[in-house]
Formats: sequence, C-alpha cells, structure tokens
Amino acid sequence: MDYPVFDNHVHLQRRGRYIDALKEFERKGGTGLMLIALPPSEMADFDTYFLRMYEEGASLRDGALSSTQLEVLLAVGPYPVTMVEMAARVGLEEAERRMMDAAELAGRFVSEGRADAIGEVGRPHFNVPGELMEASNRIMEACMREARSAGCPVILHTEDPTPESLLDLSSIASRAGIDRGRVIKHHCTDLIGPEENHGLFPSIMATRSIVFSAAGKGTRFMMETDYIDDPSNPGAFMGIGTVPRRTRELVERGVLTEDDVWKVNGDNPARMYGREVLAGRGR
Repeated sequence: MDYPVFDNHVHLQRRGRYIDALKEFERKGGTGLMLIALPPSEMADFDTYFLRMYEEGASLRDGALSSTQLEVLLAVGPYPVTMVEMAARVGLEEAERRMMDAAELAGRFVSEGRADAIGEVGRPHFNVPGELMEASNRIMEACMREARSAGCPVILHTEDPTPESLLDLSSIASRAGIDRGRVIKHHCTDLIGPEENHGLFPSIMATRSIVFSAAGKGTRFMMETDYIDDPSNPGAFMGIGTVPRRTRELVERGVLTEDDVWKVNGDNPARMYGREVLAGRGR
C-alpha cells in the first residue's frame, strides 16, 4: 500500500497474541495504531490499581515500538465500567474519588510524555442506577478537563451513539472547556457530519456497512477495530487485520481515492495526536 493505515482503538495483552498480532497488522499494511490501556484483571490492590494499568500500557507500547516498525500511540484513563465494580466494593463516594484521582494521573502521564491521549473514559454503556450515572458523568467531565490541560484528545466510551446522546456529550465537553473536535467518540457509527455528531470526532467501527456509509459522506473520521487480544475469546469484535483490509476495499471499489485515504488514516490522526510522522510516512 502507498498510504498509511491507522487503527484508532486496539487493546493488547501479554497473555494474548501481542507482538504476533502487531506483526500481522504490519504485514497486512498497517502503519500505526492507538493502544488503549486495559484495566488489570485483579482489583485487590486499590492503591496502585490505576498506576499499574497505565504503566503496563506504557510497557506494552514500548515493546511494540521495539519489535515493529509501527507508530504506536498510547491512551490511558479510568475505564468507566471500573466505576461500577469499584462502587460495589468500596462505595460510590470512595469509588468516585479514586476515579477522579485516576483522571488526574492520566493527565500527568500525557504531560510527562508517557501517553498521547486520555481514554477510554466516559460512562457505562448499559443501564446503571441514576446516582452512579451522575458520578460517571462527573468523572467524564473531569477527564475532559485533564485532556484540555494536557493539550491532548480524550477518547470516550459511552452508550451507542445517537444525535441526542452526542449532543449531550458535546454539552459536557463545552462545560469542560475542551474543543469538541478533540473529543473522540469511540465505537461510533456513520454519524460523521457535524450536524449529526455536534462537533465531536468520530472513530468508527470498521464494519463494511459503517465504513462505506461514512466514506460516502466525507473523510472526517478514523477507523477502529476494538481488537481485544483475548485468547479466551478470539472472535470478539474484529480481527487485527480489519482496518488494512477495509482501507484497501475503499480504494479498490472507488469509494475513496488514495488522497482521501491519506486524510482518514494519515492527516486525521496526525492532527489529532500531534504526530506528523503519521501524515508524512511514505509521501
């Protein structure tokens, strides 16, 4: 391929395929990805829980950089479903305090150059008691403020997007003082127009139907697989080679030109994350 291929949402695990998955992505045409730190499986040590999560993400990123030619970026932040589990163990007030501290820690990781974005953060994608959802919204707004202060994007995990839910998220972004265009909606659909997403930046699932529909509207989006690298559930979400394959299909079928692909896979992530190498490689 003569154009970049960027997957905006990938999880990796040491117990998973890890480097083998990255090499497959690279072999199939991938040039860069956003690695999203996964919460530790054990919640026993609350005091170091988030620090361990972020440091493991950074270690996985460093291993990826040393083992491949890929541009691997990193996002860290308190995963919103963790709030549900933590509140059940230590109570809602203490769980919110710890999540707020984790948001601040994520901001420090970015400011110190140890991460490139805050994410995936937000609110549970399923029904929870009202007080828990209110606390989650406060934490999400705090993560947005940390991203604004650190000068980085924030990647949101929330319920499935609708114009109404995206309007609500954009209102929270405005309260936090962050540019809506720096708020990335993970797991987005083809709602890529500003009139549909209220200025948020869509990271769309790389299914054929969503990608082809979005590409018919423009190039203001990134693609993602949400690859989870879980050996116990290898068929979950999409395979690591999906974005390279989907990119190739867009060009071969004439849906996007190679210049368009450069905008989606090169220029968009470069502008978002401040890494010009993503836009300049191979050009």
